[in-house]
Amino acid sequence: MIPEAAALLHRYAHPHDTGEGRLADCRAALVRLLASPVAHVWVASVAGRPAGFLAWTWSASTSTGLPVLRVEGLYTLPEYRRQGVASALLQRAAEEARGHGANRLQLETDVDNAEARRLYEVLGFEPLPRKRVYMRFL
Repeated sequence: MIPEAAALLHRYAHPHDTGEGRLADCRAALVRLLASPVAHVWVASVAGRPAGFLAWTWSASTSTGLPVLRVEGLYTLPEYRRQGVASALLQRAAEEARGHGANRLQLETDVDNAEARRLYEVLGFEPLPRKRVYMRFL
């Protein structure tokens, strides 16, 4: 699974890169991710071929004390888009979250990714207008 998932991660993280150098970086990132006790990666297949992935972690809501399933990355290869791959992965994530008593799924997307935002809203996700994402890179 690692070579297929690394190739998907490479297409997700570096969509315009066709070289092998960044693919090796993605393979190493995937190995680190899979070694984490809180991170998970699912690969979806269509007719036996890798079509997309969903990477997720557990977090917790400080206001409810309940688990939160955070979608860290969701990607479908262009040739498999609009065929239900992302929807199926998100449905599986919702089932996983419910099974662990989580109070929500949480994800982020770029403001210019209208296609993803439409999908998320169709699936019941709601944008939080009064929230902003802050990061401090280390």
